[in-house]
Amino acid sequence: MIEHIEQGTLPAGKKAVIALTSWKKRINTVGLTIYNLFETCGPDYHIVLTLAEEEFPRKEQELPRDLVLMNRAGMFEILWVKKNIRSLKKICYAMTRYNKVPIISADDDCIYTYNYADTLYNAWRMHRKAISSYNVAHHYGIPFQHGPATIYPPGVFGIKCLELLMNPKVISINHDDVLYGLIAWYNHIPIIDIAKSVPYIFHDTNDALSRTRKVKCHAAIRNLMEILRR
Repeated sequence: MIEHIEQGTLPAGKKAVIALTSWKKRINTVGLTIYNLFETCGPDYHIVLTLAEEEFPRKEQELPRDLVLMNRAGMFEILWVKKNIRSLKKICYAMTRYNKVPIISADDDCIYTYNYADTLYNAWRMHRKAISSYNVAHHYGIPFQHGPATIYPPGVFGIKCLELLMNPKVISINHDDVLYGLIAWYNHIPIIDIAKSVPYIFHDTNDALSRTRKVKCHAAIRNLMEILRR
């Protein structure tokens, strides 16, 4: 059964969502990224951190004090979902909650060096039906967006993304960027490369969600293509 996500309305003055996720081994450092996003990208963007109740059953009581205080101060929103599907929960749930505005991706181990959200938002205004991204990669002739710095048009994946997150095989492959790239490719959604140089540096390379992947990139592409063809 697809998890119900309540529809949200952006706070006044916000024009898009910056979405990210984290997990138990990184929760003590994600506050650095959230504070950086709040300072660097200014008041125009609503930051949404998606966390799983399965991983934090007592919710805010298990979170570090800096996150709780920033959340109470309105610097960002915590979107609680039931199941822990690792990196796959970064984009789709936020896109479902805020399906009328673009969604900009961020990663929990990054410090952004300038207002990349504005750069992506301006790219989206020029190509409203396309996904725009830094550092687009190509595998098997298919373009794949860059996880820490991409903008997705409003509701671009529709219900398809949530349906796929119900598939245990998709979850076990655990490659969110591959999944989104293939959904875009099969649905003829262009992916535009706006720059090769990335807009961030890393502040924490330990315990990244991507390192929990057991399936390598090219194998993930082949396996997910088989699932999406059905």
